Amino acid sequence: MLIELLSNTPFYVYWIFFSLLFVGITQTKTRHVGINRALGIPFVLIFLSIYAITHDFGLNFFSLSIWMSGIFLIVILDRKVKSQKDVQYTPLTKIFIIGGSYIPLFMFMLLFFTKYTVGIVTEINSPILHNSLFIASASFLYGTFSGMYLIRFVVLLNKMKS
Repeated sequence: MLIELLSNTPFYVYWIFFSLLFVGITQTKTRHVGINRALGIPFVLIFLSIYAITHDFGLNFFSLSIWMSGIFLIVILDRKVKSQKDVQYTPLTKIFIIGGSYIPLFMFMLLFFTKYTVGIVTEINSPILHNSLFIASASFLYGTFSGMYLIRFVVLLNKMKS
């Protein structure tokens, strides 16, 4: 079944996987990033998360409220942990210096496999696609991803202002 699943996966899905893997690996090391790329990646990933939830489950109160609770949880946890102190901004060159971390790689892979799983369930028209627990789980995961990227976006904007 796994071989059949992988052989029926469209090529662009592999391209997305390897692109996310590459970007995630590059983020494990301290890097100098221009303003457009630094702000663009979180923005694009938040947009993809919103697209995923609306495409997979429709625009409804249940999935959106669970998605928002995932964002809310991450924002609350971030306030407790005080993460993302590893970002510096140089206004003269408009460059961010971002410390390396394995968290983005982990988040990219978790996002990919969540979306891949939902895609498989949708493609085979499994009844689980309409199960409230499945919808809640996927929506919550999409929300946590959006929360992580939203925090990164806000941190970068705050570094630019200070």
